[in-house]
Amino acid sequence: MLINCTNHPYEIWHESQREAAAQYGEVKDLPFPDISPDLTPDDLRALAAEYGDTIEAMSPAAVLVAGEFTFAFMLTDRLLNDGVKVVCTCSRRVTEEVKKPDGTNEKKVSFLFEGFREYSRYDKG
Repeated sequence: MLINCTNHPYEIWHESQREAAAQYGEVKDLPFPDISPDLTPDDLRALAAEYGDTIEAMSPAAVLVAGEFTFAFMLTDRLLNDGVKVVCTCSRRVTEEVKKPDGTNEKKVSFLFEGFREYSRYDKG
């Protein structure tokens, strides 16, 4: 199973992303928490521990983690320390900027899913 710990539920994924996720089995959504700017590092560690416990109890093949950076890092670090495979999405960013009649610019951004990439530890060697 792939646990989708993001703010993008499986039901809205593009078909190509669903097909790529099938390598891990069933996909289960675990919504990424709303991270308040008021949370302390200790608060984030406690929340990462709680999410880590929940995820590990589900025994996933992999976990897709994406969201607020500090919490995502702590959760990813926790899971990697415990031997859980963590992945991120790889996408091409396509932007289109249009000058509107009133002189303002409008930017449209699309992300084209290309695959999953596994997190790994940094190795200086």
